[in-house]
Amino acid sequence: MTNVDIDDLLLPELTELDSVPISTPMQRAASQLARVLPPGWKVEVAEATYPTARKGQPALRLVMPED
Repeated sequence: MTNVDIDDLLLPELTELDSVPISTPMQRAASQLARVLPPGWKVEVAEATYPTARKGQPALRLVMPED
């Protein structure tokens, strides 16, 4: 049986995975929503804090523009 060292097969480009942004379904939904909002409005992915069954789970938060 051949002994294969997997580390030798990794490309240098793949070793810097920390620099690649991670996209979740919630972040993609926030991006889609942000595209149709009026200028100045923002969408954030935040942890739900209100007392419901979703507490602690991700939720979308709309941020109004500051005048």
